[in-house]
Amino acid sequence: METAQLEAQAPAKGGKAPGRSLTYFDAPYIASCISEEDLRENVEKGLKRYLTRRRKLTEVCNELDRLKKTLSALEQQGEEADGEWKQSFLKGFGKQTKSMRDKVKQKTQAKLEAEQIKEMIELLEPQAQWIKMYTYLARNALVDNKSRLIDLVTHNRLIEAVDELSRNTECMAKLGEVVKYLFERIETDTCNDHAYMATLGIDAWKQKGAAYKAVMNYEDTAQLNREVSRRQMSALGDLFLSRIPVDHKRIKLPGTEIPERLPFEDYKDGGYYSPIRFPRELKELEEKMGFVPSLDELDSDDTAA
Repeated sequence: METAQLEAQAPAKGGKAPGRSLTYFDAPYIASCISEEDLRENVEKGLKRYLTRRRKLTEVCNELDRLKKTLSALEQQGEEADGEWKQSFLKGFGKQTKSMRDKVKQKTQAKLEAEQIKEMIELLEPQAQWIKMYTYLARNALVDNKSRLIDLVTHNRLIEAVDELSRNTECMAKLGEVVKYLFERIETDTCNDHAYMATLGIDAWKQKGAAYKAVMNYEDTAQLNREVSRRQMSALGDLFLSRIPVDHKRIKLPGTEIPERLPFEDYKDGGYYSPIRFPRELKELEEKMGFVPSLDELDSDDTAA
């Protein structure tokens, strides 16, 4: 008989006692929109997209850096050759030696190559900024989805842990037997809280307990009940938390780790996304670009075998 009674009082699946609604606990919004498996898949796809764009951005920025170094070297060579042929020409009193003519050719060649490199840089810089902006968008979307995934995973694990605890029917029966006395004591203490009751216009010195409710109007009674409930939930939550060893480490979700930003990855607005300026800047870049890749081309893994 006792066993049957204990089993009948056990909380239902989800950690919620039969007939009791949750007033203070809300599930995250994402829990009603998507499953953990589907959201994890979205994060993994977003991570792949971000890493692909980040790699291509790295390649373009490295090429730009190489071109700029080459341009600097060519300009220096041209300046040196220009000075050397002029000095040779003057020292020879206008005689055009083979060495002088070689320096003139070297200057001309360096200038031509420098002009070509400049053109390459001018072509590549808008594309680099374009890829940087789309990499920025991919990372922002990934970070947002990762945050949602953490909310959903931790919520599900919390419910699972509470469900597991609720299946200990003996423990739940003990709590069910005594928690009502805790709540009664808190209600009495609240009604005898002189400072709080004074806000409702009640002199708590005159009598004890919840008898004041008989002379209170509907609004004040409702306010008192809300305060009693808040204190009851706070006390029970405080007691419950005092028995839980808190792990201060961030939860890890294998396969969803997001690497640190690269030095050249930060979008120049410092991370502030403007829904007006951002699309406009993208359009301006595309007008400057000789070739605008599709997002499918940008996200294609061209390193795959």
